[in-house]
Amino acid sequence: MNKNIPLYDEYNKYFRTTSYDKLVQTDAWNNWLNKLVNDGEWTLFTCTVVFKPIDQHNTKDRWTSDYKNKVLWKFKKRLENRPENIPHTIPFEDFYYFERFEKSKLRQTKTKSPFHIHSLIPIRSAQVHRMWSYDENKLDERLLKDLLSIDVVQNVLIEPVRPNESINWIRYITKLKDL
Repeated sequence: MNKNIPLYDEYNKYFRTTSYDKLVQTDAWNNWLNKLVNDGEWTLFTCTVVFKPIDQHNTKDRWTSDYKNKVLWKFKKRLENRPENIPHTIPFEDFYYFERFEKSKLRQTKTKSPFHIHSLIPIRSAQVHRMWSYDENKLDERLLKDLLSIDVVQNVLIEPVRPNESINWIRYITKLKDL
């Protein structure tokens, strides 16, 4: 470990339960995402999708597939009018983490956590108005209705990331996970 790196002090102060390599990786993601946002071309949104099991196929692969092929597809269709551009609407759609058995140390319950995915979704700033209303501070009603119409989606929470707070969300969604 290089003790001259400024992250080393942060690691010693706050993150004794995580690996130094994980801290460096989350910091690199944060820097990359902040660069996208600071350029003004992109706006970053947090997304939590809670799934409801409708059959016996409750594997991580199934839920990640449903997230990418159903949930993100609804986003893409809402953001882009031209069918040929829909696949390229969200450039980095792989920043998501599936959770099932992770528990918060602050909130202990005896019930199992539902199947859910946390993600960060970059949206072109010029397209944000198609999915988010800053005046009403909420997701577009039509998009929310479309997302909730997916048979396996129980609930969705989408919010813009506050300036310079993406690192908090990155740390939250990568808790207890090997990177």
